[in-house]
Amino acid sequence: MTAHEIDEALSALARCSTVLLQEWEAEQRRMEELDALNELGIEQRAGQKGARYKADPVLLSVRLRLANNNARAHRTAAREYVSWWVDVATMAWKSAVLGTPLLYARAGAAAPDILMAEEDLVVVPKADDRTRRLEEFSAFLAPPFPDSTDGHDDEHATATADLAASSGLLVRRDGAGEVHVVDDEFPEARRRRLWGGFWVEHRIPAMPQPDELDSLLARTPPEAAKRLRAAAGEVVRAAMAGVRMSELDDGDTPWTSTESAEYDKLSDMLDQLTALLAAYAQAITDSLPAVRGRGSSQVDTASIS
Repeated sequence: MTAHEIDEALSALARCSTVLLQEWEAEQRRMEELDALNELGIEQRAGQKGARYKADPVLLSVRLRLANNNARAHRTAAREYVSWWVDVATMAWKSAVLGTPLLYARAGAAAPDILMAEEDLVVVPKADDRTRRLEEFSAFLAPPFPDSTDGHDDEHATATADLAASSGLLVRRDGAGEVHVVDDEFPEARRRRLWGGFWVEHRIPAMPQPDELDSLLARTPPEAAKRLRAAAGEVVRAAMAGVRMSELDDGDTPWTSTESAEYDKLSDMLDQLTALLAAYAQAITDSLPAVRGRGSSQVDTASIS
């Protein structure tokens, strides 16, 4: 891809991400409005004989369920789409700094709801050999038709399927019952192989490791580098808020007032994660011309000297 094509792609991703984020916000507001109406209706009908079975409150409950489903679906879709934007922006940043090409296929590798052309799948990392061998052995031990009488085979089959899914793999059996473990081509599996634990554990695209980030920022103009470091830090802090929330949830003792307040604060941070990812992607998108300009000036200076 040329620099112009990359900029056009990132601009389109920014525009479409904004649309999807706005649609998610609208669905969230609708869900909250219906929830408030439902709660008010429950209070008003308290003590009224047969009130819960009337048509209107039941219709409201149905609409609230649908709104909840829509809000969740939009939330998931927005995270996936914005994460794609982050992925392309990150690849473009590395391309600008290192002078490496960005392939059309790689730019589309994390696109949600789209199957890639077979020849383009080569840009998506394959699962590592150790994981593949472990999955093959586990699938070999799992019978094709689990015996549900004691539950043990069901548990093993479920664990085998979970391992395959988390690694972006697909287990198939041929007509002879032979096990074949292949790289799954669907978007969720591609994300898992592209981003590993970042996506599996935190539902965010892969972020540059500290050493890599320092190297990229060192070749980025100072003002842009400051913005990018801050934006990346906000994403990581919000993702880590989810980790801390899980630790609190797993505790065996009742929460103290301090822990309750901490949980609420962490929840607010985690709720902002998709927006923070969008801000990070926008920061990279905005900085690319300056990054390219800095690279060009360095090359020109080097050639003069």
